[in-house]
Amino acid sequence: MNISKDQFISAVKKTEILKLSKEKEPKNILRQAAEVIKKGGVVAFPTETVYALGADAMNKDAVKKIFRLKKREANKPIAIFLSKPEELSKFVKVITSPAKRLIKYFWPGPLTLIFKSKPGKLIYLTGGKEKIGIRVSSSKTVQSLLRQTRTPLTATSANLSGLKGSLSASEVLKGFDGKIALVLDGGPSEETAPSSVVDVCGDTPILIREGRISFKEIKKVAPELKRK
Repeated sequence: MNISKDQFISAVKKTEILKLSKEKEPKNILRQAAEVIKKGGVVAFPTETVYALGADAMNKDAVKKIFRLKKREANKPIAIFLSKPEELSKFVKVITSPAKRLIKYFWPGPLTLIFKSKPGKLIYLTGGKEKIGIRVSSSKTVQSLLRQTRTPLTATSANLSGLKGSLSASEVLKGFDGKIALVLDGGPSEETAPSSVVDVCGDTPILIREGRISFKEIKKVAPELKRK
């Protein structure tokens, strides 16, 4: 049965689980996941940290579904995955000197950077604020999905707001079985901490969340770093 993009978001009745192989990139599975995302659906997948909920970040309705699924307050922003730093200029006003150093040293990797966003860019993602969180992931799965979909993806952990991130496909299903279209099962997460988050809107970067990369590690690259 062919399902239109407008129908797809409300069409999920059972969550499908597809196993990923660590030895070989399963292109057919990734194509299937990309099609779900391009039709407005939500897919959970492993990253280099915890599992994420991915939707087309340019699709307002799909992003709204992420907020509903996570029971996330509308004023709490959701970050996005980009495939490479060169895409930043589409979404951010300025890249400060500390941000450039952090990008060069930690991207791709488990570091989310918060920039001043361009006016009107993805306002439904930013909680009404003029800031946007962006991450370039080192995960092969994330990078493959970005290539297949050719759109930024939401970069939010696969959990209800306020709870710990999911470390396996089975943990994702506890919260979202029957509510999302697909889970890509990449096995248990090798890391238990989420990405670290640094605000680089000004000349003094501010650590918002200490995750996979420690404050000490980040400060070696950006000595100006302060804690929130």
